[in-house]
Amino acid sequence: MKRYVTLGAALCLAAGVAGCSGSDPAPPAAGPTPAPTATVDFKVTDIPGYFFDLDGMTNPNKASRSLAIVPPGARVNFWQDLNGVKVAESKHTVTSLIWPSNASTSERIDQASANQDNHSVTLTTPGLYVFVCKLHPYMLGAVIVDDPNTKTANGDAAFDIGDKLTLLIKREVTDPANLTFDSNSNLGLRALRAFFIVTNPANWKDYTKVGQAYKPAYPAVPVVVTNGDVLPDLNVTLQKTFDGDIIQAQQKPTIKGIGEVWVDTQFELTEKKGPNFPGTMTVLSATDWNVKEKIALPDQKMNNGHNFWPSHDQKEIYQTEWQGNSLYVINRETRKLIQELDLVDGPEVKSKGIQCHDPAHVMTRVDTQQVHTGCNGDDGVMELNRLSDGKLEINRLISMQDPNKPTKQTQPHAHWMGFDGKHMVTPNSNSADSTMYEFTGQATGQVVSKNETGAVSIASGIMPNSSKYYVTNYLGHSISVMNGPLPLSNYTGTGGLKGAGPYAPGEKIKDISLLQGYDPKNGCTSDCVDGLIGGFPVQIPISPDGKFAITGNTLGGTISIVDTATDTLVRLIPCDPGCHGVNFGAKEGGGYYAYITPKFANRLLVLDYDPDQDGKAEKAKIVGAIVLANDSVPTDDKIVGNKGQGSQGIMPVPNVYNGWVQKLPSGQGGNSFCGQLTSAQRSPDGGKLIPCTP
Repeated sequence: MKRYVTLGAALCLAAGVAGCSGSDPAPPAAGPTPAPTATVDFKVTDIPGYFFDLDGMTNPNKASRSLAIVPPGARVNFWQDLNGVKVAESKHTVTSLIWPSNASTSERIDQASANQDNHSVTLTTPGLYVFVCKLHPYMLGAVIVDDPNTKTANGDAAFDIGDKLTLLIKREVTDPANLTFDSNSNLGLRALRAFFIVTNPANWKDYTKVGQAYKPAYPAVPVVVTNGDVLPDLNVTLQKTFDGDIIQAQQKPTIKGIGEVWVDTQFELTEKKGPNFPGTMTVLSATDWNVKEKIALPDQKMNNGHNFWPSHDQKEIYQTEWQGNSLYVINRETRKLIQELDLVDGPEVKSKGIQCHDPAHVMTRVDTQQVHTGCNGDDGVMELNRLSDGKLEINRLISMQDPNKPTKQTQPHAHWMGFDGKHMVTPNSNSADSTMYEFTGQATGQVVSKNETGAVSIASGIMPNSSKYYVTNYLGHSISVMNGPLPLSNYTGTGGLKGAGPYAPGEKIKDISLLQGYDPKNGCTSDCVDGLIGGFPVQIPISPDGKFAITGNTLGGTISIVDTATDTLVRLIPCDPGCHGVNFGAKEGGGYYAYITPKFANRLLVLDYDPDQDGKAEKAKIVGAIVLANDSVPTDDKIVGNKGQGSQGIMPVPNVYNGWVQKLPSGQGGNSFCGQLTSAQRSPDGGKLIPCTP
């Protein structure tokens, strides 16, 4: 059971803080500062959409719950601690994502590691400032510094966006190579639209509203952009540029899948937990495509449940909570909780003197059944042993630092394990690199490599034979192709940084841009793949047959398909706002589906990426779209808001990846998961067909 304090109680415990006495809070920054012209107070929360939240504080300059408009010289405070009471359970960073290109370095903010501290910055240069958490990059807040002398031609007030803006695409906010663009450009308008969708749940795409036009509501105000031009109505401009598509009805695939699909509907709100502890697990049948159940774990206050993996026998589901500190073990058949492990304050970690904040992704090790979860708020990966009763015990915390070349805190997110249990790779979101770790025993191993990737490396996927692996760089808008554990001297893909090689174990081979053909000013050129763009990529598993790496892209709202033979981007397919999660499940009769989840739309997409099973993606298409909002299925807590929204982690059962699929039990013969798979699905690497485990 978590220890937690409601936000309202926290505010009232903080004597003199706005919302209880009406007085202004003290600045969180130490030392003397010039008297500000105005003060903005954001609480950094776990509440979906309102992660940077102006509510509950004295904010006369509030334009929305996540946007303030202030005069030059305003001080912006970010509160994570109110007189010793934590506002939220999780660690965060407060990082400048977008700022006016002529703003000084003192008007940017970042921290060296994840934290629960208070921060402040004073903003003087007029324009738009957007802030993000590098652990949880869907967390956004913004301030417009507005020159009161800026007017429209009619003398009316117009808000300053800035002539040119700069977007963080490098590891450091001070890097001069960060991307500068016109505010009145395609990229500028995309950025504005994304902010107002992400920070307002009413703007998330609701697929229960069939036949209606999708038109998010934006501020209907004049804004000043590049060269002093005035957009007379931002709402009209954004809706005309991007919106108006008709919401389609649910579509079930004609070919069945096998088993079920578990989805973390991370932003769903439930009655007992309230908005500070969002998230449910949604269980979907892959045979009739109906939602079967929702699990919220109200007694445990599961907080932003984020990612799954099953045990080898598929009897247990391991569930992380990205903005909490617990790892859960669920009985897959009964949907009941078997175990909660508090990885920060629990006795299991305290006795070992270790902690794992913000556990993000979870996987098992093929040869030992050990469980590993990335500690996104810390510097390593937590390793747990599986016991005979299905429960877990803490084994150790594995550092992802190279002891010979230590860097800033790594903060690994979506790691991946090798098919034989010998290696693990991590995308290190804070240090902008990737670690390859080699296991030499159940409690021993070593870092093989730790090489640069790109800004906010967030997810990874390994080839079925571990020959190479892929890392998505969220703010780098790219995919890094990395060599596997063996030296490589005959790379046959295109564009290798060293041609054919040689490449050392874990060395970067190349980067694949997800903005190919994109002109930030005017949008897509003829060189864009399928006339679309990627950007802000997240999960990147490799298909079990090893032919494709598939990614959800948040910026473009697209799905990218990379051909692993050439390491080239071959397809971009439309998705939904906040396209995020990807995982592969078996298709009845052979082949695989890629299941796709968007954060800001309440449906699951089913992608048949190779319908002819010929190793080509030209005919890849969406063959199903399943609405995840459902009030009529069994649940342990009533769904009261954001219905079906926030989908991120996704895991089909049975697990069909090479190494794991060979471990499937077959106690029920042809009715077992193993018995329902084809020979090719049971041996995706084309090797010897291993009998199903009794």
